[in-house]
Amino acid sequence: MIAVLFLSCQDNNIKQLQAFSHPPGAPEIVTENMEVLRTDSAVISFKLTSPSYKLYSDEDEPYQEFPQGFNMQQFNKKGEFVSSIEASYGRYYNDKELWELKQNVKAVTEKGDTLYTELLYWDEKKEQIYSNEYIKIVQTERILTGIGFESDLQLRKWKIIKPKGTIIIEVEE
Repeated sequence: MIAVLFLSCQDNNIKQLQAFSHPPGAPEIVTENMEVLRTDSAVISFKLTSPSYKLYSDEDEPYQEFPQGFNMQQFNKKGEFVSSIEASYGRYYNDKELWELKQNVKAVTEKGDTLYTELLYWDEKKEQIYSNEYIKIVQTERILTGIGFESDLQLRKWKIIKPKGTIIIEVEE
């Protein structure tokens, strides 16, 4: 059976066979309801969930796509929540180690500070997140808005490039 299959394919063009099995521009891997866990000493340090995932590794610039969004959570060595980030769309550029997050981007710190924007980049090499778009940061006592943003990954050392305003929130005790 194997010899017959081999002989019947010998006249076919190899490139045509490859195109049939994996057309140009199509993802190599398509997954639904994905969940990825990273552990360190049996403790979850990272959790990513997504309703849809696609891998494009044959492109000039290989990338992973989350066309229906994703949610990512980070935990410390005790398994306690550190931060989370979610978006309605995400793309990860493998070679650049760069995340591009779009639409309804929300990042939450362990203190509960929350960043909202429509476009956010996460540079894994530089351990930095940034945006050139409108951002809103909601904290317990105030709301900050502006255009452009830079921060470390934990949102501890951040700055708004062009601040637009601050709204002070009165807390009733």
